[in-house]
Amino acid sequence: MEIEKKKKSFEVALQKLTGANTKLAEALKKDHIDLETLNDVEVIELFWATELFPIYADKSPHTRRAYKLDLEFVLSFVMTKTDGLKRLTVLDIHRYLFEVNEQYAPRTAQRKNNMLKRLLTYLHVNQYHLHNLAFHVKNQKRPEPLRREVDFDEIERIAESFRHTVKRAQKKELIELRNETIGYLLLTTGMRAAELLSIKFTDVKRNQHSSYLEVKGKRDKWRRIPLTEKANHLVSRLQALMMIEEVSSPFIAFSTKKADKAITYEALRLMTHQAVDHVANEEKTPPHWFRRAYITKLLANGNSLIGVMQLAGHESINTTNEYLQTFSHLSNISNANLPYK
Repeated sequence: MEIEKKKKSFEVALQKLTGANTKLAEALKKDHIDLETLNDVEVIELFWATELFPIYADKSPHTRRAYKLDLEFVLSFVMTKTDGLKRLTVLDIHRYLFEVNEQYAPRTAQRKNNMLKRLLTYLHVNQYHLHNLAFHVKNQKRPEPLRREVDFDEIERIAESFRHTVKRAQKKELIELRNETIGYLLLTTGMRAAELLSIKFTDVKRNQHSSYLEVKGKRDKWRRIPLTEKANHLVSRLQALMMIEEVSSPFIAFSTKKADKAITYEALRLMTHQAVDHVANEEKTPPHWFRRAYITKLLANGNSLIGVMQLAGHESINTTNEYLQTFSHLSNISNANLPYK
């Protein structure tokens, strides 16, 4: 009963997380941030506003969303599994680490642990906690899970099945073509999901010999990604059918609900899951799986590490090398051929 009560309070808390609160303004008037008069939700809200938002404000919407979810996870744990922020104990910290380690992959777990560490440091610096509990936040070690092997033929079938995720009858042909185009771009360009959602028709460049995308990636870095003949054909068909159906949008992954907007990341994620279910009825596959498959395919076909790094838009060659290490264990694709024409 008590847990249910706390969960209900947590739901209300999330709704208030970005709301205005005069108590927060009062807490900032002194020569230090006074957290003692605030409840847990207000402390978290102030932490977001004064510590995190100035840093993450210029990040991509996808990155901001990830960090906000991390903070909401911390708040949920505190409100449902502990006696509150003020009374946090070392045992609570270890319970949190165990729960995160059980639920999430190592990299996601590390990010969520870092969020807790940052919050605990903030509480100590602002004299809310006498001792800095952040010292007890350690990333738990566990064996890396075996990754699902990349089967390029299966991925191509999944990309084609994107058109079968359409349920609505209105403008069905157009939405089917949009989804198929999204699937093929995920498959054949290796773009990040956020990059694909930002791509406009004007980003498609064509010359006498080839077509390519001008993509703005992380840290506002631009790069060129070549388009396959089929992907280029799908984009052209989509643009033509939009004119016939009198649908106007600058985005390839256009939204049917909001004018001049792309679909959301959540919509893309659900679309990908449905496409996988249609083909294999297997584990949930995120959009990033296509990017991983694309990069692995390039390495499998003998492309240089530096060339793949530049095409994928990796900041460090070490990131690309991680894909190479994974690829070296996948003997079934060591002699793979390019599956696209």
